[in-house]
Amino acid sequence: MGYVKDKPKLSERKIVKAVSALLEKKGYNVRKEEVQFCERFIDILCWKNKSRSDIVAVEAKVKAPTKAFEQASRYRYIADYVYVAILRDSCNKKSIELSTSTGIGLIFVRRDSLDRYYATIEIKPKKSIYKDNGLVKYVLGDNYNIKLKRTS
Repeated sequence: MGYVKDKPKLSERKIVKAVSALLEKKGYNVRKEEVQFCERFIDILCWKNKSRSDIVAVEAKVKAPTKAFEQASRYRYIADYVYVAILRDSCNKKSIELSTSTGIGLIFVRRDSLDRYYATIEIKPKKSIYKDNGLVKYVLGDNYNIKLKRTS
């Protein structure tokens, strides 16, 4: 009797890779991964090449969607749009509820039969009203040359 090889477990790193590929297809340049913000790290931080103003932050989690949305809610202070990226599984109902109630977008990551991972946007986020350009400049630094929109 032969052994059936188990599929490798999904890691947060594989989620980040799949989401990065999705965002690049949508015209975003993934500029930074693991950006320190307060006591946590933003898994992905990117913006569109031409405008450099639509900053996107993504929090990736294998499990614990509630914790992911708690962390992601902080990112609204430095990003125009915030997403949580999770594995599509039995926690999806809770994740969809959290996404619609918070305005944070939701990205599902799936594994195909060839063990490749791909991401799809399930729910688009609302634009953040909390973004602080001074904080953005502090977190990203001057060397990223982002054109920050003035807020009145």
